[in-house]
Amino acid sequence: MKKEVSEWKSEIKEVSLKDAVKVFFEECDYNIGDWSETEENLDYFINDFKEINNEEEKLLREEVKKEFDKKVNKYKQEELAHLKNKSSILKWIKSIIGIEAGDPGYMLNAEEILDLILENGQK
Repeated sequence: MKKEVSEWKSEIKEVSLKDAVKVFFEECDYNIGDWSETEENLDYFINDFKEINNEEEKLLREEVKKEFDKKVNKYKQEELAHLKNKSSILKWIKSIIGIEAGDPGYMLNAEEILDLILENGQK
């Protein structure tokens, strides 16, 4: 007679700093718009390590922050690329306008709104 048996095995393994950073961004929640929220999740991630000294923890935090900053910069560059000229800005404004009757901008088209933003932006 045979029966399928699943066994769960746990062991402590050495993890490189590079791999730990990679695992954090692959498996943990992080908020690209909020470092403090990401840092909270990093605290939980670090608590999962069975053996980590203060220096290793400091290095891990620094490397995660560097990678986080790279990701933020990448996303900012992508956003800037989408808003690089008047036509791309108009396209974006048209996509986000959800104005109802009586709201400011209800009677204005996207180009008129952009012109007002440019005209009144420094007032």
